[in-house]
Amino acid sequence: IIVLNECMSNVSNLENLYNSELKPRLSVLNNQRVAIVNKIKKFSLYSIAPIIISIFISIQIHNPIPTIITIVISALISFFKINPLWKEYYKQFKEQVIREIIRFINNDLSYHPSDKMSQSKFKKCGIYRTGIDRYRGDDYVEGKIDSTHIEFSEIHAEYKTTTVDSKGRTQTHWYTIFKGLLFSADFNKNFNTTTYVLTDSAEKMFGFLGTKLQKMNKGRGELIKLENPEFESEFVVYSEDQIESRYILSPSLMEKILSFKKQTGKNIQLSFVDSRLFVTVPYGKDLFEPKLFGDIVNFTHIQEYYADLSLVIDLIETLNLNTRIWTKK
Repeated sequence: IIVLNECMSNVSNLENLYNSELKPRLSVLNNQRVAIVNKIKKFSLYSIAPIIISIFISIQIHNPIPTIITIVISALISFFKINPLWKEYYKQFKEQVIREIIRFINNDLSYHPSDKMSQSKFKKCGIYRTGIDRYRGDDYVEGKIDSTHIEFSEIHAEYKTTTVDSKGRTQTHWYTIFKGLLFSADFNKNFNTTTYVLTDSAEKMFGFLGTKLQKMNKGRGELIKLENPEFESEFVVYSEDQIESRYILSPSLMEKILSFKKQTGKNIQLSFVDSRLFVTVPYGKDLFEPKLFGDIVNFTHIQEYYADLSLVIDLIETLNLNTRIWTKK
């Protein structure tokens, strides 16, 4: 009942914030959005006649170059006219809406819209081992919640492959390693080794054979078997120290990790490195981005942004990181 009342109170407070602060700002931003959409429509309309004429000329001379040149020129004109408007709309949305929601969640957090968790920290977490060829991100949030230092951002890590076809043409293909939220928090304990808590797909797919496959993954240390059947069915744990990994993954913490996975419905993965906890939460969509098509003056959209942002804050409470169980030596 207490949790339900707190949840209802948060929604009510968020709605008050929306009506008093965000709705007027969104109305102004919506006018900017509509202006951008109208310009897109206008430039698209203006491009039709030149493109049709260029297609006709290309057919007559049996050469696609006039059509290609016309399309490229039309696209460049549209880009240089519309892009500055979009960048300003994007910037104002982040500053006036997303920053305000973060301040509402916790006033001690700082927000840097164009920054991200560094590639070195993504590598350090060790959850993904594929070499990175392109690394992007934004919406970096950092600060302290009570006594716990946290940081997170949206990131997109990719690798590429290059192939040459039978005609000697080179093609580059990009593949996602991870796309979503990378989260890091001070665990208040210096670990002697690294422990990984990864999504268990092998055992689910192959049963007993899957366990054999898990044991062959020596790059992350020993396979750690724990006394929680539900946790074992969802995660596979690797560490170079059986005792320390069991000390970290207490029965209480395992229950909390399971609870957070159920709460989010995401294939979360964790690592305990040095004195920090890293968590990856995958998303198929871009988070905290302004919409271009469709009215943005809508409380439902604000609730969605709030839910995604507060998810990582809930992680602090779910894993009880503010309870300083250990003290760093």
